[in-house]
Amino acid sequence: MKKVLILNGSPSGDKGNCAVFIQKVHNLDKTLNYDVVHLAKTSISTTLKKKIAAADGVIFVTGTYWDSWGSPMQKLMEEMTDMEGTPALMGKPCAVMVLMHSVGGKSVLSRLQGVLSTMGFLIPPMSGMVYSLVSDIALKSKNTHAKDFWQIEDAELILENLKTAMSMQVTWTTWPVDKKDPRRKWFR
Repeated sequence: MKKVLILNGSPSGDKGNCAVFIQKVHNLDKTLNYDVVHLAKTSISTTLKKKIAAADGVIFVTGTYWDSWGSPMQKLMEEMTDMEGTPALMGKPCAVMVLMHSVGGKSVLSRLQGVLSTMGFLIPPMSGMVYSLVSDIALKSKNTHAKDFWQIEDAELILENLKTAMSMQVTWTTWPVDKKDPRRKWFR
């Protein structure tokens, strides 16, 4: 059974919309072994980095906060800098799922996928989605435009593509990233 680490980047942790969404995604595919980490309640430590390294795939889930991802997700990105281009991340498949009220989520999705790709993660095709309050309301009224909205069931397709990518075996090449001290002072 493939191990999938789900990282909840919402400041609301296990009490918010992202936590409910994660539970719905978890129920879509029981063939995966999920481990959910609510970053708002977890220190970014060696233990978490080891979980990331040990996972076969990672799903990043966040809400939209002033046109960006949640602050716990930002803290994770900052603390993962030393993992960039390492075997722990190179070619590791990931998916991104963003929630939003009405606007800004697609920008968050695209930017987060860009950051993750630069770190070394593999972004499979159709491995990201944005689910919104507006979509949720619109989908409750049956209409002919329903297929134009991302739906919770679209996460099934994302999970399928993630599983396909997790079964790939590719040797990737990395650029020479300075791994000695990415936080050292350089401006004088």
